[in-house]
Amino acid sequence: MVAQAEGAPGGTATTDGSRLRVGDHEIDIARRVVSRPGNGGTVRLTLKSLQVLLALVEAEGRVVSREQLLAKVWPNTLPTDDVLTQAVAQLRRAFEDSREAPRYIETIAKGGYRLLATHGRVGPEPERGTPAAAVQETAASAAPAHEVVAVPVPQAPRRASRAPAFALALVALVPIAAGLFLWQARNPVPVAAAAAPTGAPPAVQYQAIASTPMRERAPALSPDGALVVFSRQAQPDGPHALYLQPPADASARQLTFPGAGAGDQLPAWSPDGQRIAFVRTGAGGCRIMLVAATGGSEREAGRCEDGHFAAFDWTPDGRALVMGGRSGGTDQSAPLRRLDLASGRWDVLRYEGAGIDTLPRYSPDGQWLGFRRGTSLGDLWLMPAAGGTPRQLTRLHGDIRGWDWLPDGSGLVFSLIKEEARLYRLTLADGTITGLPPLGKGNPIHPSIADRAWAMTFEIDRFHSGLYAFDLDGPGDAGGHGEPVFASSGVDMMPAISPDGATLAFVSDRSLAAQLWIGEIAQPQTLRAVPGIVPVPRHPPVWSADGRRLLVLGATGKGGDRLFEVDVGLDTVRVLPVPGVPAFAAYPPEPGQLLVGVDGGGGRMRLVRYQLPEWRELASVDDVAVARYDHDGDRVCFTRPARAGLWCADPSLGKVVELSRTTPVPDQYREWAIAGGRIFSTGPAPGCATAWAEIGGKADGTARCLSRLHTVVAGSTSVDAAGRRVYLSLPLEQNVDVGWASLQPLRGTGAAGASD
Repeated sequence: MVAQAEGAPGGTATTDGSRLRVGDHEIDIARRVVSRPGNGGTVRLTLKSLQVLLALVEAEGRVVSREQLLAKVWPNTLPTDDVLTQAVAQLRRAFEDSREAPRYIETIAKGGYRLLATHGRVGPEPERGTPAAAVQETAASAAPAHEVVAVPVPQAPRRASRAPAFALALVALVPIAAGLFLWQARNPVPVAAAAAPTGAPPAVQYQAIASTPMRERAPALSPDGALVVFSRQAQPDGPHALYLQPPADASARQLTFPGAGAGDQLPAWSPDGQRIAFVRTGAGGCRIMLVAATGGSEREAGRCEDGHFAAFDWTPDGRALVMGGRSGGTDQSAPLRRLDLASGRWDVLRYEGAGIDTLPRYSPDGQWLGFRRGTSLGDLWLMPAAGGTPRQLTRLHGDIRGWDWLPDGSGLVFSLIKEEARLYRLTLADGTITGLPPLGKGNPIHPSIADRAWAMTFEIDRFHSGLYAFDLDGPGDAGGHGEPVFASSGVDMMPAISPDGATLAFVSDRSLAAQLWIGEIAQPQTLRAVPGIVPVPRHPPVWSADGRRLLVLGATGKGGDRLFEVDVGLDTVRVLPVPGVPAFAAYPPEPGQLLVGVDGGGGRMRLVRYQLPEWRELASVDDVAVARYDHDGDRVCFTRPARAGLWCADPSLGKVVELSRTTPVPDQYREWAIAGGRIFSTGPAPGCATAWAEIGGKADGTARCLSRLHTVVAGSTSVDAAGRRVYLSLPLEQNVDVGWASLQPLRGTGAAGASD
């Protein structure tokens, strides 16, 4: 028997353990049926809703966080934020409960959920684990492992040029779940449960269709899937132009001719497939250009706003382009922007709660606009095409490298980089995320899917990098690599040199899997991999001032990243229980404290100073991309995600001073280092791919060339505390090809079936 919660309806369990009483309602666990009191009838729950209920029952009135529920009910997956919201909403409907005046399930702001009603069983408890696990087994014969909901949502007329006719009937029956969420929030409608296919995701086979020694980038598939356009160098080390070819290993024809000193990139097809928009940089500045798909003269549609450009999409009517938010704002946001093709004028897209928003994509029916929000901790969001309040689709908190809609609007495919780059499918009807088959050799990024054909193209990034040391007291580089360190044939990146300059930690796949490696530079035989951690290649490890410990961001295998601390020498690893999702960290000089960048909600990050071991928040700064501690200057310095420049704060994070307004730019927010109280950037300079220049000092702007030909791998710069030697990860081989895949195996697998 469970004591009745204050103010909750009474009731006790009255069955043999396969039935549960919650308040005045009785639940048949095996059948997933809720019987309402009196003659109120019955309601059938989805499997996931029932598992959420049993997890709340198991907590015995304690608050269960959203993260705990997602991990328990959706283990080993990448669940979206809304699957839990919808599961709780179905429970409230079944119990005839109210969110505003709850008698059964209470929502705890920024906390989770708590079961208020008295609950209990009669008879022996199940012997197969927790209630949530038990119901998984009990209900296995009664329902498939995943369930979806279908709601009749009014649909706007579809654009004939954007989707096949059969999709009209499909969408009328099974609207995408994002539309379901947005509509249902305003217009409650009946919900019918339906079954989705089970088993392994359908097999998708990949092939390379453009694999020359040149780098082919940003492929885009025409609406009918008949042509691929991509950017490629016309000759080695030359500018990029656009090329067209069929989706097969065939010769490509040059489409644009940028001229001397210019280059073309980021092509995008118009909804009717007649035109291609692209970005031209170099001679003449930065411009948005248009060219007919059949070739011919190119015309300027508008200038890049403040020289900024990013990935973009055509509006459904073909009259404008929508681009990712530009940098330079002062309100800590970068909203999507619209270029009117008739006037060449830019305007901010009007919608509520803009964040750092990029990668816009309109749904095939033109009703919805999706985008990525955030940088290091990115997620996918959705809003009506006409504007409104965006709704979060995923809870990935990760590095999303491109995404696109499936042709029928039932889901999408995105590229996510964790310990490896991989393509995933998000089924919008039930919020499930499943991995597509691994590519094998190379990283699949920037997928592009045809509007009217089940086919996809993407970049295949094949990469090999090594670690090199440069003496800053010596002469500048004349085009060489510097001195190799711990050479291998894999991908070595994210170096971090110890404060005394003796030991190097870095991330490498030299063992055919991503691992943290540590070794003394003067004694190569000491190099070893640290067991018990799978590093996330986002930021390099961070040394403590005494060189005894390392902070490393790593993957847990449960869909989320965690902060690990490594005891160097013993090579022991422990997980630090950071509140929220960590993105980076640093050691301040005070013992028992830690600086951590955590998810601040809405795609933004906060820099928080914690008191350990209770993880009490001492101070914080909003809108931080990455922060590092300057032990010589006793200050915390950081970049911002949507604004160029560098800022430093006092140790208490109270007073913030702008050190630079121009360097680094947002795309290079990680490319800076601190040595001897001075801050340096590693970025391109005229005639130099990787230069070393001081930020905000006497030598501000004076660049020293480290590598004339090779650009440092993102986030892979480290300098010793004395500022005498810098370590870089430089690409030895990098070839970017175009891949293609038929998505027919995914066709029809994301739709809901008949109601049960």
